[in-house]
Amino acid sequence: MTIEEILAGESKNVEFKESLPEKSIKYMKSVVAFANGTGGKIIFGIADKTREVIGFDKEVMFQKMDAIANAVSDSCEPAIIPDITLQTVDGKTIIVVEISEGRQRPYYIKALGKEGGVYVRVAGTTRLADEYMIKELMFEGSNRYFDQALCTGLNITDGDIDALCKAMKEQAIKNAPNEEQKALVKEVGRQQLRSWGILIERDGKDYPSNAYAILTGRGGLHVATQCGVKCDGTPQLSGSWHHTGCGI
Repeated sequence: MTIEEILAGESKNVEFKESLPEKSIKYMKSVVAFANGTGGKIIFGIADKTREVIGFDKEVMFQKMDAIANAVSDSCEPAIIPDITLQTVDGKTIIVVEISEGRQRPYYIKALGKEGGVYVRVAGTTRLADEYMIKELMFEGSNRYFDQALCTGLNITDGDIDALCKAMKEQAIKNAPNEEQKALVKEVGRQQLRSWGILIERDGKDYPSNAYAILTGRGGLHVATQCGVKCDGTPQLSGSWHHTGCGI
């Protein structure tokens, strides 16, 4: 940890603690949040508001490190293995607890269970995950994502699929910045939709994924979608969605 990093303050991946709290839950929420996100560091021995380096006395440093390791081991599910090190800043020793991005999501605090113990990191704060965030983390933990899952209860026809392919090409042409780019736009076919996870092929039949519902506004999802064109002429999608009832 450098002085420059300290002066930058807390962020999505960095949190300061002036001392080691008596109740580990005060920092365990951030431990699981980092594991549920892209990883991060909890720095003990730095005041979070003033960013002053407080440090720890040599007599208690290793005791504090053991306490942190035991708390993480006892409190988190699935198991999280932190990397705990000592660093010297301005002649004072701080404890750096690094949490890697987890692959067995969602991580949660055992005592609170999955319903009340899953936390995520938002900017520089740790927040309780809502129902849909927990579902997304579950999909990530199984190497799947919400938009790649089958959208149950939504039936589509060959005509629906053809209409989406046509609409995507038309939108890409419309969004192309000039005639040269418009001419490069390629046809969108079923195989392309499958490779994007928009269609799910089973036993020779295509079924809609949540991505299909997102793009078409069907299945109980409210969306905002844009379709552009890449340099090779392939339509490219971007957008946002809000889940209101499409089954998982």
